[in-house]
Amino acid sequence: MRLLLATLLACCLIAPLPARAQHMAPADQACEASPDFLQSPEALPHLRAALDRGAVRILSIGSGSTVGEVNGSVGASFPHRMLEALQERRPNVRFDLTVQGGRGMTAETMLGLLRQTLPGGKFPLVIWQTGTVEAVHALRPDQLQETLQEGLRLVRAAGGDLILVDAQFSRFLRANADLDMYEAVMQHIDAMPGAVLFRRYELTRSWANEGRLDLERVRKPDREKAIQVLNTCLGSALAQFALSGAQKAKP
Repeated sequence: MRLLLATLLACCLIAPLPARAQHMAPADQACEASPDFLQSPEALPHLRAALDRGAVRILSIGSGSTVGEVNGSVGASFPHRMLEALQERRPNVRFDLTVQGGRGMTAETMLGLLRQTLPGGKFPLVIWQTGTVEAVHALRPDQLQETLQEGLRLVRAAGGDLILVDAQFSRFLRANADLDMYEAVMQHIDAMPGAVLFRRYELTRSWANEGRLDLERVRKPDREKAIQVLNTCLGSALAQFALSGAQKAKP
């Protein structure tokens, strides 16, 4: 049953719902967001120090939407669009991005990648997108929490700041998985020193509710363009979020 749900969820992310199809808003309007989504509530001191030095290495780890496998657009996922937005906003800083993960990958598997990559990587910023696979397969929330806590410990020990990224809004996902338990875990980690949560779920829900960008309602001819716009919008929002956290840190 959970395998079927996971398959249906993947289909849901790449195919529109048949009813109430909508035209896509222009890209500049689609990306508009409340400042609440764009401002980090906590400082990101390691990112600030790297920005001041003029070179920032970023590790982004996650499942399909991070690596681009869900939509077949490897190299065009939201972390890559974030990199472009960061470079545009800070042209005098050199940014390097490493993306790891894979479709259907759990946080526990990603933890192994962190153990392998962090020691020699010197990443002042780690972006960890996770929780969706756990919700789809109804994995134990307490295990997710333990995994994220250990991952945060590793990131801090390696001299980095951690930005968590939660699920993307989906009516299908909300109807078929108990997201609240996993969101509670993400919020618990968000309250710990060294970590901050980028609220992708609430941000993408706001875009859908306002009719700006809704992958489940967009017309089929607009589908590929909508995916590109979504990744661009998320990347821009995440870049602003990260830079706001850096600005909160003391020089």
